[in-house]
Amino acid sequence: MRRPLRAAATAAVALVCLAGCSAEPAGQDQGKGKAEKPKAAAAPVPSEIRLAGALANKTDVRGYRIEDNDQPAVRPKADREECRPLADMTGSGVDRTPAAKAWASRSYGSTTERGLAVTASLFSYEGDGAATTLADLREALDACADGFSTSGNNGGATVEYVDVQPGETPAGGDEGVAWSMTGKAQGQQVPLRMTAVRQGNVLALFLALHLTDPKKAELPQDLYEAQLRRLEKTFGS
Repeated sequence: MRRPLRAAATAAVALVCLAGCSAEPAGQDQGKGKAEKPKAAAAPVPSEIRLAGALANKTDVRGYRIEDNDQPAVRPKADREECRPLADMTGSGVDRTPAAKAWASRSYGSTTERGLAVTASLFSYEGDGAATTLADLREALDACADGFSTSGNNGGATVEYVDVQPGETPAGGDEGVAWSMTGKAQGQQVPLRMTAVRQGNVLALFLALHLTDPKKAELPQDLYEAQLRRLEKTFGS
């Protein structure tokens, strides 16, 4: 299952700074004699090692063959700029907009539903990068409902994505978005089910596909919930 899992892996935000000051009567020196409030420290940005430790493992979920993804980073290029956020979600590594600071990924091959493969990837961001990524994704889903294509994919293939549709808002985390799209390449069509969930400044991305019966491509609830528990335990406030 090693090669199919790698194929699944390669087939395819928030800190708000609130500056407030109390109103002072005209002519008075503002802040005179008052101690300044200490600024809230920015949330630390998790490293690749910490992200890897937050991925669901065999003690969290059963019924999957699990493999870490360490393939070279790939960033497919969209044919339309407004679809770039969706194209970024089909790639791997930290090179995206906004850029991630660290990335870790793991693939899960179901042992009960033969052919079902899921890739879970975690990205950490500075500032509001994770929230911005989700906001950009929502805009891209509206702008790219009629489809788009990418070049520079794994192996240099061009992939056409059709039937781009938003899904139900996923439960868990601070916020999330789900969508589906079908990739067409080299005469084959592969439906993808994708879900992105933010926990603080970490974004979890799930990509599910079915290698033998594409219509059965669904994100397993047990794996999804296990990963969210790990996120909450590791990065929850």
